[in-house]
Amino acid sequence: MAIHQQFPQGMDGKKHPINKLLEEASDVVRRCKEAANTIKPTEDHKGNQIAVLKEFATNNNLWLDFTDSPIIYLDKGGENEVFYDGKSSVIKFNNFEYAGEDLTNFFIRMVAHNYFFNNIPYELIGFAENSRKEFCAVLKQPYVQAKREAKVKEITQYMKSLGFAKGYYSDEFYNDKYEIFDAVPNNVLYGKDDILYFIDTQIRLREIEITQPDVQ
Repeated sequence: MAIHQQFPQGMDGKKHPINKLLEEASDVVRRCKEAANTIKPTEDHKGNQIAVLKEFATNNNLWLDFTDSPIIYLDKGGENEVFYDGKSSVIKFNNFEYAGEDLTNFFIRMVAHNYFFNNIPYELIGFAENSRKEFCAVLKQPYVQAKREAKVKEITQYMKSLGFAKGYYSDEFYNDKYEIFDAVPNNVLYGKDDILYFIDTQIRLREIEITQPDVQ
């Protein structure tokens, strides 16, 4: 089953627009992984996945050039260089750093994010190189008009409303299939519309059973 087929609709029960490019790119990476038939991904495996994505980008004219674009630099982190388009969107150059040695993890995260946090979805719009000449997925996300950062208690209550239990650390949550972490105040904004926006958390499939007691 393709990654994007796991979630036919959002947590709100509604069907949301499907990011066709995200689907296609995830399938390219999935097929590369299946062809490699590897149990434990390595750095070479990730390199091969990046190579096929670069070829996919070239063959489909998906390389983006922002040289003459009026995007405004905002911030830089471990995986993203973040820009504002001056209108209503944030543009992120994601270098796949947090995907580990298997880019499948990146696409699992994107699809899961758009399911659980569909009020602030990611859209894959193409590929480019960042300021360090690293190959990146270029992501578009709505710009949030925020009152403030969310409070830890607000984040916890919201995650529990989605059916997640709290992990050992305050920024970790899990259900029977996924772990969501790095859900800290600077990654979750309290909008001017009094709604929480989880703009940048980490999501992965659960690999081991979590035994820590639920922390209240």
